[in-house]
Amino acid sequence: MNPSDRRKSEYRKMEAAFEWNDWPVPTPQSFHHWTRARQVDHLITAREAEPDLGFMARMLALCSLPRTNPGRRKEYVRRNGPYTLVMSAGGLNRLPFGNLPRLLLAWVSTEAVRTQRRELLLGQSLSEFMRAVGIFDDGGAIRRRLRTQMDRLFHATLSLSYEDEHGKRTMGSLVADRIEFWWDPKRPNDPVLWDSKIRLGEDFFNEIIRRPLPLDMNILRALKRSSLGLDLYMWLSYRTFTLKEPVKLRWRELYRQFGAHPSRAADKHAVADFRRKSLREIKKIKKAWSGLNYDLARGTLILAPSTLPLPPPDR
Repeated sequence: MNPSDRRKSEYRKMEAAFEWNDWPVPTPQSFHHWTRARQVDHLITAREAEPDLGFMARMLALCSLPRTNPGRRKEYVRRNGPYTLVMSAGGLNRLPFGNLPRLLLAWVSTEAVRTQRRELLLGQSLSEFMRAVGIFDDGGAIRRRLRTQMDRLFHATLSLSYEDEHGKRTMGSLVADRIEFWWDPKRPNDPVLWDSKIRLGEDFFNEIIRRPLPLDMNILRALKRSSLGLDLYMWLSYRTFTLKEPVKLRWRELYRQFGAHPSRAADKHAVADFRRKSLREIKKIKKAWSGLNYDLARGTLILAPSTLPLPPPDR
C-alpha cells in the first residue's frame, strides 16, 4: 500500500473514533491548516518521523494549567495526589489558558535544558519564534492571542509543591523575572534591531533542569490544537514510564486531575463527558505513539508499561 492509500485508510478508521462536532466550524483562514485529513496526516507523520527531542518541567506534566478561560480569577489551583500547582496572575494580567501556554512552556523547557541558561533568546522576528514554537501564522488574530498569552504566562508566579507523610517541598518563582518583546505584530517577518528575550525565574529554571521530562516535539505539535490532548500526552509520557505492571485509574479521579471543574467530580454526567473527550484524545495519541499500551474496564482506564518513543527520563 502506497503512503497516500495508507493515510486514506488511517483516516477512514479514525473518522468514526474522533468526535469532530466538538470542534468549531473552520474559518476560511483555518481551513489552510486544519482539516480532519491533515490532522490524521500529522499524527501518522509524527509516528513515522525521527523523534524531535524536547522537554517539559516534570511538575507541569503532573499538574496542568487552565484549559478554559478563567475570567477575572487571579489564582488557579490544581492538585494531583501529593502534588499541588498554584499559579497567580502577575501585574495587570489575567491567568494564561489554553493550548498556547502549553506550547510555550514546552519550548521554554526545551531551550532551558538545551542551553543550560536562564536567559532565552526568542529570535529577531515574530514569525521565526512562532515557527520554533510550532504555531501556524494565519494572520493578526493568532499573533495578538499569542502576545496576550505570552504576557500572561511570563508575568505569572508559580508555586509547585510536593507533600507526603515525611514532609513537604515547595518551589515558588516568577516564570520570568525579565521580559523583552521588540517585535512588531503587524510586520511579523521583519527582523528588529534588538533580540526579544526572557530570563526565567531562578527557582523555576532550576525546577526545569533538575528532572526534565523528555517528549517528542513531533507528537506535541501534532496535538497542538487540543489542550486536553497536550495534557494527556505529557502525563502519559511520565505515568507509563514509572509503571512496572498495569494500573487501574478511575475516571472520577482523572477528572479531578484534568477536568475543567474538579469540584464536579461527583457529577456522573460531567465525568462521562470528560471520559468521552479524553478517549478521543488518547486515540489520537495512540496513532502517533504506537508503543502506548492501555485498555478500558467499567469506570476505569487501565494503563500498562509502554515503550516510549524517546529515551526515558532519569528516575
